[in-house]
Amino acid sequence: MLKVYNSGIALEKQIASTVLPEQALSLWALGQEGFLVKWKGKTILFDPYLTNWVHEQSGDPWGRAFESPLSPSQCLDVDYVVISHHHEDHMDKLTLQTIAKSAKTIFIASKAHLALLKEWGLRDEQLIGISHGQTLELEDGIRLEAFAAKHEQFEYDDAGEHKFLGFVASFADINLYHAGDTVGFPELVAWLQSKQIDIALLPINGRDFVRGGQGIVGNCNYREAVEIAVQINADLLIPMHYGLFPHNDENPAYFVDYIYRHYPAKKFHMFAPGERFIYMK
Repeated sequence: MLKVYNSGIALEKQIASTVLPEQALSLWALGQEGFLVKWKGKTILFDPYLTNWVHEQSGDPWGRAFESPLSPSQCLDVDYVVISHHHEDHMDKLTLQTIAKSAKTIFIASKAHLALLKEWGLRDEQLIGISHGQTLELEDGIRLEAFAAKHEQFEYDDAGEHKFLGFVASFADINLYHAGDTVGFPELVAWLQSKQIDIALLPINGRDFVRGGQGIVGNCNYREAVEIAVQINADLLIPMHYGLFPHNDENPAYFVDYIYRHYPAKKFHMFAPGERFIYMK
């Protein structure tokens, strides 16, 4: 298993000691679609996959290519965990059960998945359900708005709740879009064009009939991710969902090449796992 740029106690200390002005936020990439965001002392953890649970459930070839920058037990001080959908590399049972030991952490997920989270031992008072089009007002003026995601197709529970979501998190004047797992579709662009997205986190691992035949549901490819970011006029594009599972992957160099060839003025950032990035408005 490969080592990462920053991890363990060193990373934990860096997160705790990072203090920025209100017009800036910090992000740490934790692998797959896992990102930790810190603003005004509050922390939001998106889709943390910090164990090897997929491999424990499904065996090879689902082992991690690189170590987790943080262990679940190092995330007990997180204020919010935001979950885009129920697939194991996004709603990681082992990670969530450990973080749920915290007295402070609140978990936000589609209403479609609250019953399963309760089965896993998360308590009612720790859980907030959210629906497509709904906005939550969180602490210190943080706002979180949910948008349906199309993981090749929309999926609903029996009550009509979307199973796949993306989120726009607003930190004063900074708007961050975490897409979850999705492909591009016209309504998504229309929803986001009015949101003045500063940071867009979009998957790039793509889809094809071979992976589809293996039961792997796909996402945007690198072209789609770039084109979505351009159409919504995002200030900064960050690709995600690559590198962790080699059999469900894309070469991020293709993403970089496509931007340089077609949108050389587009700002983007390639993360090393465990790296900190500071964004200032």
